[in-house]
Amino acid sequence: MFVFRLGEGEWKEESRSSYNLFDPVVRSTVQVFPGGWSAVYVFPDNPGMWNLRSQNLQSWYLGAELYVRVYDPDPNPAKERPPPQNILLC
Repeated sequence: MFVFRLGEGEWKEESRSSYNLFDPVVRSTVQVFPGGWSAVYVFPDNPGMWNLRSQNLQSWYLGAELYVRVYDPDPNPAKERPPPQNILLC
């Protein structure tokens, strides 16, 4: 993932003008500080279900996580299995 910017307070539309689009930092993890935000770009080139979550267990328990499905037009079950039947949907 590419980290475009970290900020304090609430994200605003004007924040986009300060993104580092020319030489962003490449990271596998990114911190979001209390009362802050992070702008990242993820290039989803690996099909499957991906979990974006907080490392803090208390936040995790409260639902601070997101599942992203990267679609693959080839429905070969050897490459990707469907989500389980008991998945919790929003």
